[in-house]
Amino acid sequence: MRVSARYVLKRVGFALLTLWAAVTADFFLPRLMGGNPAEYIASQTSLGSPQLIAALKAEFGLTNPNPFYQYWRYFVELAHGNLGVSYEYYPSRVGTLLWHALPFTVGLLLVAVVISFVVGIFLGMLCAWRPGSWFDSIVVGTSFYLHAVPYFWTAMLLLLFGAFDLKAFPLGHALPAEAQNFGPAGLVVRVLWHGVLPVLSLLLVSIAGHVLVTRNNMLQALSEDYVVLARAKGLPEGQVRWRYAARTALLPSFTGLMLSLGHVVGGALLTEIVFSYPGVGQLIYQAILNHDYPVIQGAFLIVALCVIAANLMADLVYPLVDPRVSLT
Repeated sequence: MRVSARYVLKRVGFALLTLWAAVTADFFLPRLMGGNPAEYIASQTSLGSPQLIAALKAEFGLTNPNPFYQYWRYFVELAHGNLGVSYEYYPSRVGTLLWHALPFTVGLLLVAVVISFVVGIFLGMLCAWRPGSWFDSIVVGTSFYLHAVPYFWTAMLLLLFGAFDLKAFPLGHALPAEAQNFGPAGLVVRVLWHGVLPVLSLLLVSIAGHVLVTRNNMLQALSEDYVVLARAKGLPEGQVRWRYAARTALLPSFTGLMLSLGHVVGGALLTEIVFSYPGVGQLIYQAILNHDYPVIQGAFLIVALCVIAANLMADLVYPLVDPRVSLT
């Protein structure tokens, strides 16, 4: 195993370049929607007072209408850790809104990613060990179907049957309206209960991808010469599967986990909208409806950072996982 400093610098450079492109698109795309938030807020609070409009433009950094000047000021503020002030929730800071929304999104992602990775790998290996069996046919067929279904469609079906028809789960949100009446333990239980359907909608689609990838990797590993030799030596089948085949088959799955993180993040954002879950996805949805540029920019910046960081970590950590890899 060898990772050169040149390789690390190159991957970090590509990550920074990707981040710059994401931030640039994040800045200009919301402004294509048009509208003047300063005039809108002033019309709601002070009958369009010119003094208030001027003060709000200064607060929002809109005094100079040149978009490239605003683009430069945006980078300057980012360098100081300032994500701006929300237009819709003025005078709340964007960082404060994201701080309250992130725990819900991170909770959904952590639970869904970890469970789907473990369960998907286990099911994929079982299918590879029994190729052509009824278990393999059912699991693979179901996985192909679920892998082609969008996250939001799965979320809508679960909401329809699990919450609306069966009334077994809440219709949405993360807390009941009477949350202040519960103690800490009761509050935790209800938060978990409200998160069952959102997590399940992410799990079903994510597990399907891990099953298909692991099964293919395992079948390929079981056909390798060193596995055939291990069986010819009379080693126990369990040892051949776990010690020889599984260790090799799981290496690509690790990279696939990192690369699929962006897909899962996008699914989580859409799932939150379906369930009115108070995470980053719901915050982005409301910000788009209200032309709240700073919130849109701040939320997508966090998402871009997470995805780029996960891919960079996969590039740098993989040589440590697979000693055969030499990256120079």
